[in-house]
Amino acid sequence: MSTAAQSVGEPAAQASRPVDLAHYPRRRLFECFRNHPLPVFSISTAIDISGYATAIESRRLRFYTTLCCLIGKALNDSTCFRHRIVDDVLVEFPVIKPSINVALEDESFSFADAEYNGCFQEDYASIRSAIAAAQAQPNQDYRGGLDDRFFLTHLPWLSFTGIQHPYIPAYASIPLISTGRSFCQDGKDMLPIAVQAHHALVDGVHIARLLEQLADHCRHLDSLLD
Repeated sequence: MSTAAQSVGEPAAQASRPVDLAHYPRRRLFECFRNHPLPVFSISTAIDISGYATAIESRRLRFYTTLCCLIGKALNDSTCFRHRIVDDVLVEFPVIKPSINVALEDESFSFADAEYNGCFQEDYASIRSAIAAAQAQPNQDYRGGLDDRFFLTHLPWLSFTGIQHPYIPAYASIPLISTGRSFCQDGKDMLPIAVQAHHALVDGVHIARLLEQLADHCRHLDSLLD
């Protein structure tokens, strides 16, 4: 997945603060993995989102736009997913925002950078606006200034069991979440999902907790919006 030089007039990344390594509980693992030639790892699985389709249909919401909002909430609620390595310094962002792959009619894709503030209605509107702008004026150039972002991509054409993305070393610490076509299994609606993250910042247990929280958000969407 390509990333991207910040456009003139584009808002700069939100202010981050350095993490105090002296009191950082994962310092040993951070030092172990930070300089690996291939520092990212990816976990693919499927999560139970039973009831999600009914909830979004009743509210006339879009499947993936809503999912992007819920992923944003789960990521922002987890401190380690707001950590980045910027200029070889471990920093923490107060908020991270979505950068989404948008499928185009010519079977290519564009990038849509939206905002996030934790208000579902505002985040939903921001994502819809960013997607429309990306479709109207596709952006497939290399971009910079994305440290306060997380990457999202959706493959509605298949239910994958594994996936690996290319990455730019400077942005290896930006998590990338991939989702696929949902399917029914044992009476449950399942969503294929993969999380690619930097091992200096994130372990398997963090991804497991993230996915558990996301699945809970999907299954209890009504309670989040009411």
